[in-house]
Amino acid sequence: MPADIVETTVMGDFTFVKAVTPPDGYNTSSDGPSIPAKDIKAYRESLIIACSFCHKSFRYKLVCAKCKVAAYCSKECQKKQWPLHKFVCQESKAAAKLKLVTTLMSIPRFELTLMSTFAFTFGLHKKMILDRPLIMQCDLAVDAADMSIIFSLTSGKQTPDDYPDGVEGMLQLKWFSPLDPAVVIDPGRRKIWEEARAKNHVKRRAPIGKYVTGLIDFHMEGTDQVITMPLNIADQAIALSRMVAGGVCAQDPVLRHEINVPFSPRVAIGTMDMIIRDDKKNHLRLRTHMPKEALYKYVGNNINEHDLDMLPTTTYATKDGKRIKTAVPRLNGPY
Repeated sequence: MPADIVETTVMGDFTFVKAVTPPDGYNTSSDGPSIPAKDIKAYRESLIIACSFCHKSFRYKLVCAKCKVAAYCSKECQKKQWPLHKFVCQESKAAAKLKLVTTLMSIPRFELTLMSTFAFTFGLHKKMILDRPLIMQCDLAVDAADMSIIFSLTSGKQTPDDYPDGVEGMLQLKWFSPLDPAVVIDPGRRKIWEEARAKNHVKRRAPIGKYVTGLIDFHMEGTDQVITMPLNIADQAIALSRMVAGGVCAQDPVLRHEINVPFSPRVAIGTMDMIIRDDKKNHLRLRTHMPKEALYKYVGNNINEHDLDMLPTTTYATKDGKRIKTAVPRLNGPY
């Protein structure tokens, strides 16, 4: 079996192939014009985040040099938090560092996907919730960009020692889940929400309470730290959540007609992860170095089956040794 094929399943005259890369001639989800790096950088630098100590909103410039996760509005705040921060600060081997998170939020297509998924999850397409903060958790990880390496390690065909200098990694989203505001909204998060909410309505020249402002807790593999960022839900995202509420269309590779697939956060995650996977030239700036030590998560008891299942593989059908042209992207696991 070729290295890029994970498994095959035979059903009658058809063979379904699960692969880590799209077949030749398959139009990947990353097709289209790339975003200039300078535009991503400019937007990223304009993002407002909260100081890890005082929770004051600011355009981040000062980031912990060791963990590269905690951000501060001043050196004074950094010094004041150190007695607590030192217990969680570590030079992470595979964490999606702050720069990757802010880059993710700087890509308009991804930001809109996050907004619409947020709106769908909390039912904002049915009823707007404006009087209290809503918060969602987004789990992130860095995986080997060449996914054949992942399956070679999990199968035992290779070991991390085969990659002494590490490999190229890519940011991957693992899960979206709503959180209970009554449990997780502490004074710091409430301050972030209130400031973002006020600025959003000033920007739109509308009274406070007309537009939705949410929060996303980014939980990153390899660190206990959390990055909380505000998410101002655009009208376009509400409209999109209404559209997908009835399901999304996909092509059945055997029957060759469209089928309706219920929308869920898994569908959104799959779309984003596949775009990142297919961005071979790193136009999105969501790739990073993955050291040898980080590869041990693909070995033995370290393997997280859920995370493995969330990898953006592609499933397509063949008949009589020929690929059926209606290849279907696998949107991260069963729908």
